[in-house]
Amino acid sequence: MTTSDALASKLAPYRERPGVKAALLISHDGFLVASSADAEIDAEAVAAHLGGAIDIAARLADELAQNETRLITVELDDLNIVLAPFSDELLLCLIGTTDAISLEYRLRGERA
Repeated sequence: MTTSDALASKLAPYRERPGVKAALLISHDGFLVASSADAEIDAEAVAAHLGGAIDIAARLADELAQNETRLITVELDDLNIVLAPFSDELLLCLIGTTDAISLEYRLRGERA
């Protein structure tokens, strides 16, 4: 099993939750490391766009004299996105329906 396969296997529990359409592991600069996503989600494109959000959040934290950003959430009409630390080098991105990725889920900070 390659490192990428091992990381992808860690995403499986997140995808078991009904309504979770994607679980991604990305680097802090927005490069996709591992993914498990529905066919309609372009995981590489999402990771690249999140790279910009990560950069903005880091600059905002610095401006406010904070060490780091712990959690980024985006709420869309039909989907929610959560971006949280997974390890020192990786971030976990979950994309799912509003029922699957709810405020309660985000506040519990469910991670591997």
